[in-house]
Amino acid sequence: MPLSRLSTRPGALTLTWSFSAPMEDVWVGLTDPALVAQWLGRPTQYDVRMGGVLVVDHGDGFLSRSVVTELEPARRLAMTWDFPDEPASVVGFTLRPSGAGTVLELAHDGLGELVAAYGPGWVTHLTYLEAAVAGAPIPRAQFWALHATFELLHAGADR
Repeated sequence: MPLSRLSTRPGALTLTWSFSAPMEDVWVGLTDPALVAQWLGRPTQYDVRMGGVLVVDHGDGFLSRSVVTELEPARRLAMTWDFPDEPASVVGFTLRPSGAGTVLELAHDGLGELVAAYGPGWVTHLTYLEAAVAGAPIPRAQFWALHATFELLHAGADR
């Protein structure tokens, strides 16, 4: 299973995800606007450099606006995360090699009471990222159904 860990603490969550792809391919998935559109949302501005601004349209006019705060090509990308009606937070992606593949650690801090909601959301997005990196994107129309499944699993529902 690609998801090997999902942990939370007050206001923050961490996910660890394994990819069968090399680090360079996963990095491209995080930084190439064409691939970002397959897993996160449609980039309207995507300047991946220190201080660069990333604006992503998640649909229905919901735009996230981020500023790159850390950048180590093919290894680390961190940014602010400003989403409508949510507290300002910070998200970071750290890549490390693992055999022929890659382990990605996502850390999202400053979420306040939204930690429980973000777990299933990031699991869904990382599922889409994995498919995009593999060259087999998942249709966007499947996003909310998959998200609902992950919500039930995350809540520990036994239905």
